[in-house]
Amino acid sequence: MSKLVRSQAGVKLERVEHLAARQKRETFFRLTTHRKASERLIFDEAEAQRAFAREVAASLEDDVVKGLIRRGVVDL
Repeated sequence: MSKLVRSQAGVKLERVEHLAARQKRETFFRLTTHRKASERLIFDEAEAQRAFAREVAASLEDDVVKGLIRRGVVDL
C-alpha cells in the first residue's frame, strides 16, 4: 500500500508499506521525478524528505520540467 506524502514540480514522495516475510511490516519511501533520474527507494524518512527537497530544486532548474510546468502538465 502506498500513500502520497508530498508532491511538487513533478516530484512525488510516497510512503510504501507492505508485509515482508513472516508478516513483518516493512516501510520505505519511493521518490519519483520527471527528470532522467530513476526512481529511488529510501528507508529513512528524514533522508527521504531531504532527497525530496533536493530533487524539487533540481527539477525547477531542468529545462524539460520547466517546459512541463509552463504547459500546465506539472503543478508547482
